[in-house]
Amino acid sequence: MRKIEIDDEVYALLQRYARPFEDRENDVLRRLLFADDASFEPKAASRPGDLLPYLDAGLLEVGDELVHEQPRKGRVHRGTVTPDGGIKVGGEVYPKVSPALKAVVGHEINGWGQWVLTRTGQRLQDVREELRRRESDESAA
Repeated sequence: MRKIEIDDEVYALLQRYARPFEDRENDVLRRLLFADDASFEPKAASRPGDLLPYLDAGLLEVGDELVHEQPRKGRVHRGTVTPDGGIKVGGEVYPKVSPALKAVVGHEINGWGQWVLTRTGQRLQDVREELRRRESDESAA
C-alpha cells in the first residue's frame, strides 16, 4: 500500500463525502474515482445546512457574509450563507458551521463561536441563542 499526503482543504472535502462511521479516506476516493457518476450523490446535496432554521426565522438572510479574523496571523476568512442553510467558503458549500471554518483555518474550531455575521456584528452563537429565546418565549405563551 502506498501513502499520499493531502492538504487540509482536500481532507475537509473528503470528510464531506464520507459516510459517517463507515468510510475511511481511501473508501471515499475509491467511490469518487471508480463509481458511476450517476450513482454518486454528495452528502451536502441531500440535507439542509445548519443555518436553515435561522434563515426561516429571519435571523439570517441568503447571501449574508460571515467573517472570521485571525489578527495575529493577519488573515481574514469569509463565508456566505447559502439558500439551503450552508456556508460557501472558497468555492465549496459546507452544510455544517464548524467544518466550514475548519476548511479555511486548517484545524478544529468552534464555528458557532468564531464566525461573525458582518451585517449585525453578532457571532453565530448569539444568533443561535436568539432563536432559542424566541422559541422559549413562544412555548411559554
